[in-house]
Amino acid sequence: MSEGRPRPRAKAAPAQDARLAPLLHEAHARLRLWKTCSDGACEHLRRCMRDADCCGARTTPASWAWLKQVVAAVLAGKSLKAAAKAANLARLPYRARKILRWPGVPVWDPVEFVQLHNGKWVRIDQAPAVPPLDPHVVALLASDWLRSALQRMEEHRRVEARPRPSNASARRAVRRAKAGVPPHPEEARSAVSKDGVACRPHASRRRAIARRRRA
Repeated sequence: MSEGRPRPRAKAAPAQDARLAPLLHEAHARLRLWKTCSDGACEHLRRCMRDADCCGARTTPASWAWLKQVVAAVLAGKSLKAAAKAANLARLPYRARKILRWPGVPVWDPVEFVQLHNGKWVRIDQAPAVPPLDPHVVALLASDWLRSALQRMEEHRRVEARPRPSNASARRAVRRAKAGVPPHPEEARSAVSKDGVACRPHASRRRAIARRRRA
């Protein structure tokens, strides 16, 4: 029987990757992992000057992988509690558990078996130990850092999505409004909307303004 083709690894969405990288970079700075870097520029500027993800994976592999999985799950829409629970389950060295009991033989204690990721069943005491998490990484996710960082990213996205002035008169009207100078009557009606965002007037309106100015 011929072997099937291996499945390609699932890749995260580009938008999620774009948000994940700056969050990992900020987490790297807050954990002060730049102290362990051999590059003098990182220690001088107190921030990672290279790939923060690779640096964190090299410094604290298990804790950084857990942190990255939790942040990626939150970006995918999960709550922080559910994301942390899923990451904790993924750290276990086994994928299934079974307890062997002896009905009618009270002198024999139950024996718990676990199935490792390679499919082998062993006793629970024979399973490899789970490496402990860095308490600083756990404290960072337990703080308000991630929620505040996501709020800042959302505010930045909204600011970038606002319409920009499309002509010179609209830009002048916006500058006058910010400086407290009364705008031109025609510009006030055509160039600035009610929320203070500049918008381009209709072509017929622009022609009428030009005719009045020439007159």
